Amino acid sequence: MAIAGVILAAGEGSRFRGRNKLLLPFRGRAVVYHVVRAALGSRLEPIILVIGHEGEKILAALAELASHPRIRVVENPDWPSGRASSVKTAIEALPKEARGALFLQGDMPLMTAQLIDSVAEGLLRTGAPLCFPLYNGEKGHPVAFSRELLRELATLTGDQSGWGVVKRHWAEAVKLPLRDGATQLDLDTPEDYAWLLELERR
Repeated sequence: MAIAGVILAAGEGSRFRGRNKLLLPFRGRAVVYHVVRAALGSRLEPIILVIGHEGEKILAALAELASHPRIRVVENPDWPSGRASSVKTAIEALPKEARGALFLQGDMPLMTAQLIDSVAEGLLRTGAPLCFPLYNGEKGHPVAFSRELLRELATLTGDQSGWGVVKRHWAEAVKLPLRDGATQLDLDTPEDYAWLLELERR
């Protein structure tokens, strides 16, 4: 076994004012459906899907993907405490033989299997502690962490992300330059969603 996948889909997305951004429609499906489909198109094995807020609705929106044999659904009952609890839930669910984990955000519907595989392969090929795309000089997604760094990720608390871990190991990281930033569109605000729909109309 090489790299496992993690899809974080447990949060509430409070800036969407009562709407679950992962369930918003895009290309005839929910936003999160496209992320899961991209992961399944990659060579990640297995894929840990962390659910929490409206977990049953998330699974319903995934339709046939939810029961795919490579998908392992884990529930984070502590999701209101922040993102760190979902990261810890995912790490605890990873197979012991996995050499690392690649983390995907559930709100990035333009993510591609090709980029996912490039990041995972970058980690494995070089033996670096982490690998991620670089767009306009900034860290992008997804991020693949070696097994050794997962221990650092497991120390996160509250709404902390893995950014602190990335910064500490920035010099050692494999950074893959991106020419096209479309895959990096994430839905943090309703304005982001409006921009996604505008891009699609174009």
